[in-house]
Amino acid sequence: MNFEASAMKLPLLASIISLSLAGLSAASEPIPVNLPKRTTPVSYANDVADLLAGKCVGCHSEGSAGGKLVMEDVASMLKGGKRGPALVAGKADESLLFTMSAHRVEPSMPPADKKDSKPLTSDELGLLKLWIDGGALDDSDAEGKAPESLVLGSLPPGVQPIVAVDMTADGARIAAGRANVVHVFDADSGMEIVSLGGHQDIIQSIRYSPDGSMLAAGSYQIVTLWRTPRGALKKTMTGHTDDVNALAISADGNVAYSAGLDKTIRAWTVADGKETRKIDHPAAQVLALALSPDGLTLLTGGGDGILRLITLADGKERLALKGHAGPVHDVAFLPDGLRVASVSEDGTGRIWELPAEGEVPGTPIVLNGHKGPVRALVLSKDGRRIFTGGDDHSIRSWRTFQGEAATTYGGHIGPVRALTLSPDGKVLLSGSADRSARLHDVASGKSLSTLGGHPGEVNSVAFSPDGSRVATAGAQGGVKVWETATGLGVIAFGHAEPGVKEVKPIRKVAFTGQGTLVTASAEKTLKSWAFEGTWSAMKTLGPHVFRVLALDFSPDGTLLAAGGGEPSRSGEVKVWEVNKGMLVRSMDELHSDTVFGVRFSPDGSLLATGSADKFLKVSRLLGGKDVRMFEGHTHHVLAVDWDKEGKRLVTGGADNVMKVWDLDSGEQLRTATPAGKQITAVRWVPGKPTLIAASGDTNVRAWNSENGAIERTFAGESDYVFGVATSADGSRIAAGGADGVLLIWDAKDGRIVRKIDPPAPSP
Repeated sequence: MNFEASAMKLPLLASIISLSLAGLSAASEPIPVNLPKRTTPVSYANDVADLLAGKCVGCHSEGSAGGKLVMEDVASMLKGGKRGPALVAGKADESLLFTMSAHRVEPSMPPADKKDSKPLTSDELGLLKLWIDGGALDDSDAEGKAPESLVLGSLPPGVQPIVAVDMTADGARIAAGRANVVHVFDADSGMEIVSLGGHQDIIQSIRYSPDGSMLAAGSYQIVTLWRTPRGALKKTMTGHTDDVNALAISADGNVAYSAGLDKTIRAWTVADGKETRKIDHPAAQVLALALSPDGLTLLTGGGDGILRLITLADGKERLALKGHAGPVHDVAFLPDGLRVASVSEDGTGRIWELPAEGEVPGTPIVLNGHKGPVRALVLSKDGRRIFTGGDDHSIRSWRTFQGEAATTYGGHIGPVRALTLSPDGKVLLSGSADRSARLHDVASGKSLSTLGGHPGEVNSVAFSPDGSRVATAGAQGGVKVWETATGLGVIAFGHAEPGVKEVKPIRKVAFTGQGTLVTASAEKTLKSWAFEGTWSAMKTLGPHVFRVLALDFSPDGTLLAAGGGEPSRSGEVKVWEVNKGMLVRSMDELHSDTVFGVRFSPDGSLLATGSADKFLKVSRLLGGKDVRMFEGHTHHVLAVDWDKEGKRLVTGGADNVMKVWDLDSGEQLRTATPAGKQITAVRWVPGKPTLIAASGDTNVRAWNSENGAIERTFAGESDYVFGVATSADGSRIAAGGADGVLLIWDAKDGRIVRKIDPPAPSP
């Protein structure tokens, strides 16, 4: 007999990885037998099966039948192995199972050289003897019914470990399995994009396809697949020398106008990001900007409380409107182009009629009602209603030409910073310092939904041209796109360069097309972004025999390999055709115990697998035959990866070391400097000698594959670290562990760029 519990990723915080028993040498003298006092017969199903599974089946299973003896069921034990039947019903003293376990005959079990195996205790031997003497009855299926499948309950409150992490090749987005939910984050801003359910057990494995278009997650018996939105920064527009506070887009979406604290207005072509014009503002810093319906005039609101009309043809001030007693925070043209509206720090809104050339401006309509500064405004398409939002947390609707309040929209618990209307005018979108955006029904004034999760106040909001999506931007430098109908996140971007920890607030965001955004920031720049797609569930792959502990896409994204298996009983490897959701190959004969790592070779022809049976194996996908078996780890192989050329492999083990192997020769090239605990995940940075690995000793480290030395330690986690991911160039590293904290580091200097804590438990 031999016991070696699989180092599986368990679903509780305190017992997540690699249970192993301290080795005890088998005693040479007989073990005393303590017969229990029982009034009922000993049950195989309830008393004996688990006992044998824990201490015997590891070496005597279908996959690894020591002495050709299988001990997974009573029938197999009665049949026996090369020494004959293990059981003689009714006669424990004649049953090899009992006599070898009690060390009454040789060879005793477990063998003396199995240092990590424990013999049966006196109490366990007593239980076994009573069962055999009672007839060795098999009550595991007394009624002839198939065993019921396991039904999972709810996870305990507060259980939020991150066991699996992956990152898109460009390092822009990170997926982490926190408990039984997949959370996807924008790496630059740390903003959560979306949370994906579908799992009852803890997420054990996560993998992006090479092009980032698909995401797979594995847990108990299933793998879920999603198609993912994709997007990236297109252009950065530089030229402003101070905060960019205001933004306006031409009707065709081709030109962006910006203004800010450097007292300039600039025009940019969105497609190439080039500055085409610079206009010096006549006086104050610009806080607000609007373009006239005919596209010929700009309206500015300044820190001096004055509205100015700038003629684009010559860049000169045509008119100044004075009346506000504080800075002007937002401005707009009415649809007829003959009137303008403004809101101010002085607590009022105003509607101005533009005078004919040479005439003096008339008295504006004043909107009184807000208590405190008014920050935002938007006008209905027909210009008959104006909506304003202020520091008093309220949104008010006014009859434009009378200046009368019509409706008040509630819901926010913080100052209202931004307002916009859907293209059809039926939905009002607001952004607030309470870190949320809200959708309101214009007709009834009722709140439709809340878009929460911003790490800071929401400074700007926008609708896409068809109204199907909204964008929200905030003080923490992130812009997020949402589906209007469902409130689900689509994608997010951070207004910062890679590796920059402190990002500057985004002041304004605007759509220039259905999948194009422009943002203006306190970083002194504008940026344009493009994105496509949405989150959509593809398939659920399964059932798998137990937890799916490892996943990998083939280089072309057409296949998905899944590894797992039932501890001490089987090693499972399945290869799925992704688009059809069809199982194309089962390679369950490769390993005799749980598979923890799977990885396709760079050319997609080979599959490397690491297992609790201590072996790394490389198999050919066509035919499924072993190419090479690598032996050297003294404990479970928990992780595996390839170098870029597909000539070398690296493995991480529960023996606390990484090993580098040569594919062609099968030789072990080196063993890296040990970590303090198990190596739970490894990544080989493509084209570099750098190995990144996570360890149970709370650290992530960079090793040099050429000499095995540790080059850098990425500290910050406070508990066992399970998953690690890197960008393709190795510049960004992410990891998560038992404390539920996701950390993102700059690989160059080891700085923590982002720390994303788990949500607080519900009261």
